[in-house]
Amino acid sequence: MKKIKRNFERKIEPLLSFMDRIGIKPVFLTFSGVIVALIPAYFYIKGNFILAGIFLVIFSLFDTLDGALARYKDDVTEFGAFIDSVFDRLQEGIIFASLIYFYRNELWIVLVLFFSFLFSFSISYTRARAEGLNYSITSGPMERPQRVIFLGISSLTGKNVLPYLLILFLILVFVTFLRRVLSAYNLMNVKNKGSNPDSS
Repeated sequence: MKKIKRNFERKIEPLLSFMDRIGIKPVFLTFSGVIVALIPAYFYIKGNFILAGIFLVIFSLFDTLDGALARYKDDVTEFGAFIDSVFDRLQEGIIFASLIYFYRNELWIVLVLFFSFLFSFSISYTRARAEGLNYSITSGPMERPQRVIFLGISSLTGKNVLPYLLILFLILVFVTFLRRVLSAYNLMNVKNKGSNPDSS
């Protein structure tokens, strides 16, 4: 995933250079991401899943620009990383809330969406909490970019097919969450054993 990100950022260097020249700040793109997320959310609420999916895929590309611009400008800050992570959760919440609203009369779909969001949020939280303890945990197939792209492409199938693809989405985010918890356990267990010679 990191290699793909580096290749993508190299290809959009002219765009990053242009944004840098006209004075656009990474934090501006971060805040703008919440506004941009309202566009696919609006189309979900209106039942136009094709446009919602298209804009969600576009949004996934836009969502990478703030970090890419910060790295291009050599302006990566702790606050920038913090606010980017916080706003990412808000953006996901907006998308899932709009889907839950549209399917509000279908209990099983609402439950699938609720648990999908719960585990999506938990995936990001486990990584953040582990990093706070000086561990790096990125295992699992459904990091945030993959989640957004999966939802965007799946939405192109329409409102009748999407709920069944969401079941697959739920399984994948649960597996990712579980793998991260197990990875954290293994890393911390190894460290604890290493710091306690008597444990053997």
